Amino acid sequence: MTLRIGFVFDDTLDVLDGVQAHILTLGKELSKRGNEVHYLVGQTEQRPVEHIHPLARNVMVAFNGNRMRIPILSKAGAINQVLEKTHFDVLHVQAPYSPLFAGRVLARANDATAVVATYHIAPTGMLSYVGGKLLGAINSHSHRRVDEVISVSKVAADYAHLTAHVDSSVIPNPVDVWDLLRRREESGQQTIDRFHGDGPHVVFLGRFVERKGAKVLLEALRWGERRHLFPRGMHVTFAGKGPLLAESQRRADELDTQCSFIGFIEESEKPALLASADVAVFPSTGGESFGIVLLEAIASGSNVVLAGDNPGYRSTMMNDEDALFTVNSEGRAKALAEGIARALADRIWAERVHAHEQGLLKLYDVSTVADQVETVYRQAIHDRRRAAVPKS
Repeated sequence: MTLRIGFVFDDTLDVLDGVQAHILTLGKELSKRGNEVHYLVGQTEQRPVEHIHPLARNVMVAFNGNRMRIPILSKAGAINQVLEKTHFDVLHVQAPYSPLFAGRVLARANDATAVVATYHIAPTGMLSYVGGKLLGAINSHSHRRVDEVISVSKVAADYAHLTAHVDSSVIPNPVDVWDLLRRREESGQQTIDRFHGDGPHVVFLGRFVERKGAKVLLEALRWGERRHLFPRGMHVTFAGKGPLLAESQRRADELDTQCSFIGFIEESEKPALLASADVAVFPSTGGESFGIVLLEAIASGSNVVLAGDNPGYRSTMMNDEDALFTVNSEGRAKALAEGIARALADRIWAERVHAHEQGLLKLYDVSTVADQVETVYRQAIHDRRRAAVPKS
């Protein structure tokens, strides 16, 4: 049974952050299976795929340790036009959602259209809990329109339960393993070698904001240098941009270890950069509902991936203590420095960690995830049709 599916997302598709990657990766797989996939989104200029419908004006805000765009004005007439023209079987809203856009889409959806919501957020503190509970109260009426609820991790499921008072099934974020391998091959070995350079290579990829943990890695480099833990020639590449970039560069200038800051990296080159890593380090201190970047590194061919021990990353790594290191204690610099040193010095240990991490990919590959999502869609459609049958 082929479906008309509408992903509903308050933000833009002009950037490729976590939720954008989620719906585009999943949407492409669902399209390959013969479904007709549409994207009802906020202000978007680019068209990376077909059937994109920008239906709101957005403004940039900071929330939960992230910068995000929220809708301030949605086009009721345009929303109605898309819904009336397309006759969706399923609307798949990304949650938490704004009452100014996604909430209005749900309010206008045809009674015969099934609605699925996926929760993506993990809180970073009391403010995000309070904000989430307030938003849950505002959206309580429109949320009754939802037939089935998904969360990308147990962390996100707990947040959905606390703020929106809903239970959900856990289906992880998808990663398109074969697409990453294809892009890595297209980049070529010369590009990988150029990123790798001479000597052992450590890679950090992420925004330069407090919770993404570039500071944690710099602390670990200083701690390890003082104890001569690292092999000769080890060098570190920092990829990304953000408000703490200049401060991170100043800290790196005080180190003996060679550190390169290459700025924002295009999606086309990301697999090659990650493939060049003897150790890929993601020291996020929290606010992660999932660890899609961990899986991108594993799929791209990073030899060892080390992850900050926050609940979202722990869940993604299936509690693998070898791959996790503390990020919220005085011992975090020591823990990460020793993890990097071991990954570069202990070949047998590194091979074991690498094999375990490669084994995770089948669980998270988009083909596996899409199977689970389609099952939820069928259940939501069944729920909606059963609710529409008049009671005798």
